[in-house]
Amino acid sequence: MSTPIDLSNFYHLRSEFTIIGITGRTGSGCSTVATQFEKGFTNESDYPKPSRFPSIHNSYKKYQIIYRFAKENFKPFKLIRYKDILSLFIIQYGLNNFINFLNSDELRTINGFDFSKEIDLLKRKYREFEKYSSTFIEIQKDRSDENEEFKEKLYKLFFESDFRNFSSEINTILQEEALMKRNKCLQIIANNLRKSGHPYNYKSGNPKNVFTVVELINDIIKAHRNHFPKAPTQIVIDSLRNPFEIMFFKQRFSAFYLIAINRDNEERVQKLKEKYKIEHEDLIDFLEEEYKGGKGNEFFRQYVRECIEKADIHITYRSQANADKLNIDRINEKDNTSPYFSWEMQLLKYISLIHHPGLITPSPEERSMQLAYTAKYNSGCISRQVGAAITDKNYSIKSIGWNNTPEGQVPCLLRNAEALLNSTEEERKKDEDLQTQELKAFTPYEKTDKEFRKVFEEHYKEQLAANSYNLKGRNVCFCFKSLKNSCSEGKNQVHTRSLHAEESAFLQITKYGGTGVQGGKLFTTASPCELCSKKAYQLGIKVIYYIDPYPGISQSQVLGAGSLKPEVRLFNGAIGSTYHWLYEPFMAYKDELSLLLGQDIKDLASKQKNRIIELEKQVSQLLNENTKLKA
Repeated sequence: MSTPIDLSNFYHLRSEFTIIGITGRTGSGCSTVATQFEKGFTNESDYPKPSRFPSIHNSYKKYQIIYRFAKENFKPFKLIRYKDILSLFIIQYGLNNFINFLNSDELRTINGFDFSKEIDLLKRKYREFEKYSSTFIEIQKDRSDENEEFKEKLYKLFFESDFRNFSSEINTILQEEALMKRNKCLQIIANNLRKSGHPYNYKSGNPKNVFTVVELINDIIKAHRNHFPKAPTQIVIDSLRNPFEIMFFKQRFSAFYLIAINRDNEERVQKLKEKYKIEHEDLIDFLEEEYKGGKGNEFFRQYVRECIEKADIHITYRSQANADKLNIDRINEKDNTSPYFSWEMQLLKYISLIHHPGLITPSPEERSMQLAYTAKYNSGCISRQVGAAITDKNYSIKSIGWNNTPEGQVPCLLRNAEALLNSTEEERKKDEDLQTQELKAFTPYEKTDKEFRKVFEEHYKEQLAANSYNLKGRNVCFCFKSLKNSCSEGKNQVHTRSLHAEESAFLQITKYGGTGVQGGKLFTTASPCELCSKKAYQLGIKVIYYIDPYPGISQSQVLGAGSLKPEVRLFNGAIGSTYHWLYEPFMAYKDELSLLLGQDIKDLASKQKNRIIELEKQVSQLLNENTKLKA
């Protein structure tokens, strides 16, 4: 028996400082999950008890461990709502400027919104508006990382005053007639702040302003740490929808985790239609705008798709009743596919692993998707990197693939467009054996087709000549599909140079003489298109795990038809570097328990050896005493 040791100091960096960012599409359940972080494990009825589940599956045994740990350690987080941060900027510029914005052409003409009724209600809040406005403006005058007084005043305004209740009142007023109007209004204000640094200026812009909102969130986090220097700082941010804002937190905090909340798309859209009470087409346009938004020079806009791709942890928003219903079909089947978990159960799992890495082992879905996630970075596609993994029914890996050009062709990322642009017609027409290595990377079509050459030069010749100083050593390449579609057939996926990740994984099995995958599982970091879905169906794939739904009709047209249709499941789990961060224990669990309990368990041989040594000492002492007595 040895002295027990408290190992709390080993884990204090995890428990003392944790920042959670929530991302996801509108209607995915982000706010509900964020609110649960704010509550912690204060109410047992919020989470399913392990006793209600059968213990026959290891997934439920893991949940028992998670539940017990979370019950002791899941403390409430402080909640920072993104919309409350936007409210701070709104009140900073006063009610009159806000009203002018609501009456502006940007909202009236472009979106057809009339805020007359809302403006009348806002005017009744004039005194409160001006009170918070003057307070925040005064606080901002002393804004500095070193200024303790600034941090304390900011903490009191945000966490201790009635500001957040006032912010909720403003948001309620803005959705008086339609929730869509409020969401669109706040979306424009956020875009303006990330573009110009001003909530109502959308004409001028500067890339440095993209962090305007998150820098204020960062100030509030610092203010919380300053107010509670010896207490844990555990904060959840609801919700981040711009990739650069996510990058901001990832680069500042090693203890920052981005959680994507995903929900079945049909269910999500149906719930939103009931909630928003607008025409289906208008809702779809709004959702598509936030999902596919900030590309290229519109980096300041929402871009939810890329945010989901950057997530460290994925939680599928599913009620316990829905999970139970889906699991009923598995009770009498000899099927080792993991059961469905509710979002509350998933939340407990990841908050527990954040506080205690290695508490349980990864799920078979996580380890399989981790391979697909790692594989995607082999892709030479400059538009989007996707990875895929195929397993048998027991989650044994059979093949891995990523979207890339066929073997023997040069991926787009490695080609130099300047070589093609600066080549002469004679050089391009030479036999391939006589061409330079850089020209060999391009196809005969790219080198000789006049229509393609014309559109290629239109997009690269003058731009390269005028803006080459911006490249700073970067390789210049191009997407063939984009250029081809711009001059011929609109939007045609056939013109992509790359095989899809799922397609590549299927072909690897054939190419190298692998075994069949009937009854197996497909993991993809996106989701299969119609063509890849047909291949998966034909090969007998039983379960398809995906992260981000393909915007086509693959599920409704291909995977949802016939008598052998595969099960399609949203992935939930940790991937990327967070996979290692959550599952790599600080020390062997046996050693940890021994230290905590004061155990010192020795094997029988060691015990006998120690006993012999002890007896030898006693014999030696007796011999010495005998010698003395004889003397």
